[in-house]
Amino acid sequence: MKSTENKNEMTSSARKTAILEILNEDGEVRVADLSDKLQSSMVTIRKYLDELGKEGLVERVHGGAKKNYRLQQNVLLSERMNFHKEEKKKIAEAASDLINDGDSIIVNVGSTSLYVAQQLRKKKNLIVITNALQIVNEITCYKNITTIMLGGKFDHEMGFFYGDDTYQQLSKYNVDKLFTGMDGVDLVAGATTYNHTEDTSMAKMMEGSKEKILVVDDTKIGRVTFAHIASLSAFDTLITNYSQRHERFYREAEQLGLRVITV
Repeated sequence: MKSTENKNEMTSSARKTAILEILNEDGEVRVADLSDKLQSSMVTIRKYLDELGKEGLVERVHGGAKKNYRLQQNVLLSERMNFHKEEKKKIAEAASDLINDGDSIIVNVGSTSLYVAQQLRKKKNLIVITNALQIVNEITCYKNITTIMLGGKFDHEMGFFYGDDTYQQLSKYNVDKLFTGMDGVDLVAGATTYNHTEDTSMAKMMEGSKEKILVVDDTKIGRVTFAHIASLSAFDTLITNYSQRHERFYREAEQLGLRVITV
């Protein structure tokens, strides 16, 4: 994130988003450091941190704030689209390279998955199944796609459908590829999510997909969250943005049989 922006050019919302992005990278921040980076007074930064703390997005500590690892659960999908936006777009472009004209695919709910959906306009004669309302809204205008929307109970915060109706519908389909994000990707704990209502849907999606592809930015690597979905060996490919600190993870993931694509 650039720290040279004029303070008058950033809205209150933009500054708070910037704080969350910094926290997502560093884990903990100090008021004085944020004041320098965002060109805002320490009084204003404390005000923003207090507001984010009340929203449950950060944990306030003396002199600053710590990352709340339930962040991804509490922030709306539309807001999460801005976290590591450029990295997610690159991941989506790499995912698009794995899609052939005529493929049938499932695109699971998620911010990176939504960027994958935006890439589908470049393909021909696709069948796309999704449980995510925003993905449906994105792709229904693409004439090259036959869209199948999964029904069920609707999660208003996350914008996806789940439940028995969703599971029954998924059991009817066999597709070429599944693209899914994840809240945590760990060598031992495997793929995990904050939202336990997603676990059965994801299991059904994996069951009916020939190729299973994880699309996650590097902040998810090494993180373990609430609900276990599957071991990493259950997936075929992981696409993520490159980070030198995760070199060991890449090597060991490949030893598990996972194809790792870094962008």
